[in-house]
Amino acid sequence: MRKFFKLTALTTSMMLLVVCLTGPQVWAASRPEGWTEETHGKKATPNYSVVFPEDKVNRIDIIISPENFQRMENDVFKVFMMSNEDPIYVPATVKFNNHTWWHVGIRYKGQSTLTGAMMSMSHKYPFRLNFDKFEDDYPEIDNQRFYGFDELIFNNNWYDPSFLRDKLTSDIFRDAGIPAPRCAFYRVYVDTGNGPVYWGLYTVFEDPSDKMLEYQFENPNGNLYKGQQAPGGDLTIFDKRGYEKKTNEKADDWSDLQALVAALNAPKTDPAKWRADLEAVFNTDSFLKWLAINTTIVNFDTYGWVTKNHYLYQDLADNGRLVFIPWDYNLSLSSTNPWGIKPPSFSLDEISRNWPLIRNLIDDPVYKHIYHTEIENTLNIYFREFNVIEKARRLHELIRPYTVGSEGEIKGYTYLTNGEAQFNQALTQLIEHISTRHREARSYLSSVNYYTPIPERTPTPFPSPTPKKPKGDINLDGKINSTDLSALKRHILRITTLSGKQLENADVNNDGSVNSTDASILKKYIAKAIPSL
Repeated sequence: MRKFFKLTALTTSMMLLVVCLTGPQVWAASRPEGWTEETHGKKATPNYSVVFPEDKVNRIDIIISPENFQRMENDVFKVFMMSNEDPIYVPATVKFNNHTWWHVGIRYKGQSTLTGAMMSMSHKYPFRLNFDKFEDDYPEIDNQRFYGFDELIFNNNWYDPSFLRDKLTSDIFRDAGIPAPRCAFYRVYVDTGNGPVYWGLYTVFEDPSDKMLEYQFENPNGNLYKGQQAPGGDLTIFDKRGYEKKTNEKADDWSDLQALVAALNAPKTDPAKWRADLEAVFNTDSFLKWLAINTTIVNFDTYGWVTKNHYLYQDLADNGRLVFIPWDYNLSLSSTNPWGIKPPSFSLDEISRNWPLIRNLIDDPVYKHIYHTEIENTLNIYFREFNVIEKARRLHELIRPYTVGSEGEIKGYTYLTNGEAQFNQALTQLIEHISTRHREARSYLSSVNYYTPIPERTPTPFPSPTPKKPKGDINLDGKINSTDLSALKRHILRITTLSGKQLENADVNNDGSVNSTDASILKKYIAKAIPSL
């Protein structure tokens, strides 16, 4: 018996020694049953086609113990009372695609989308999942991922009976070359002790601080800042409270953000120098493109009205310049909103100097002209009326079975107070909005005498030479950038059709056809990976 206890003590001591030397991660080898590297592992390549499909609606099941669910319910009222703290995480089990994820962190999220849901007496609350939140408590799930993703964000489509605004706007930005997170539709079932209950159709986003940087930027190691409702969030001054650092948190280096604030608010006694200094630290072309698209489609719940709902990323592959990343689009594509606020006009004259990233750029004639050019590009390429309307109709039919009808949302977990009639009317209103904004945008461009120069026709068989547009300059503006790459991709995907000189310039490698090879070469040139076309 003594030998047994001595042997047990020795074995225990050796186990403790191993833990001390190697850390708790040694136990991660004892993974839960069903764990695979492809579905659960940190090293897995993010599977965008599975997590964010374009042609299907996913189903996800979440199981929360009654005790933990009650903790979530009790805690959420502090958000309702305008607390600055985030709601608490509790562990949950997630089931998807015949796989299970264990001890996943779940918490409610949002401000107006959460408080609006609570006030409407609908329990279709927005939330987020963090797949390794509780890895310290459960070492066997160390570095747990969901097909390569660490977090997923579930938006509840509050104030959007069409269910389409988040998805359409995200795609519009990204198709235009604006960094924006991917999203997809999910049916969400939650079991809190009485069996699965359909919480409704959600739009699920990737977190910008997760894999998005890796897949939309050449270098994902830069600083990522998220705008906060605090001093400095409007960029009138530098204040760390204005932005939350989402990457490189331990490195207390804010010099890139400080440089932007300094350049943006510098005197304009020499406009050319002011622009050069600003462009050295900030991607003005990308921002002006976003501003044109954002104004045209109408998305007021962002910079220019609130200091939240945007990110700034330090693009190390672009000499460390900060680039603007839009966020949160549930109030886009509509001229109405819960607060009755009138969206800004195309001139942006209403935007005060409290928003220097808009005001200071639009007051500059050079930037104002670029803004006008991007409005025209928005109408002709990124927000082309026919294409967006057709996409809206297609997506509306895709999600119809899971919003109304036998598989639709249920009482207590929906914002559709008038069922299918409201769902259909929302699409009609969305289409009307798209057409109206096209008319209003063209009217505005006409009122400011903006036009794209067109070479004059001449009766002589030997017309005067016009400046040669180089290969890759697809939109014929004299520059080769992400706008051209976006136009090329849309042609390849048959979203739009290029012709004439645009089609000729799209054949980057001069092989007589326009395909993905041309897109690959153009992308490398824009990223400065190759010296010339």
